[in-house]
Amino acid sequence: MVESTTKRLSQLLLQNQKGMIKEQELINFCESEEEFKKVIKQIVKNFEDLGLSLVRTTYKNKKYYVLTKPGKDSKISPSMYGILAMLISTYNELGADIPLVKIKQIFRNVWDDIDLLIEEGYLNINQKRGEEHLVITPLAKASFKDIIKDLDLKRIMEMIEKE
Repeated sequence: MVESTTKRLSQLLLQNQKGMIKEQELINFCESEEEFKKVIKQIVKNFEDLGLSLVRTTYKNKKYYVLTKPGKDSKISPSMYGILAMLISTYNELGADIPLVKIKQIFRNVWDDIDLLIEEGYLNINQKRGEEHLVITPLAKASFKDIIKDLDLKRIMEMIEKE
């Protein structure tokens, strides 16, 4: 049973157009939480053997899994990765409760790129307490899985000042 569930969930992850899936949706395919734990461990190992990573992340208080491959996504440019890094580091430093109006002011020179990141699913605009906020999606977080903990706004600003 575990083997067939592993195969079915692997196919689901590979064929998912969004690039991410809620953990609960995966759990629903299993007979129990214990089966899910066994299945997900095997899936992670199988994907690692293929050179892929299955990253678990949180978005809007829900757990997601995002399937990533090494290297950059060809849909977004290196400068867009830089913008994502700046947004992530800004949120890490100042918090994610910055109203969209303020984010638009801060990033006004690159807003066209941010619009593209929204279209590609790396960013979302959500309502929170009557205000719009720009939210970093699990897809964006997963694309920085190995460096997200090192994205420090002060360090990035120091590097920019040196140039």
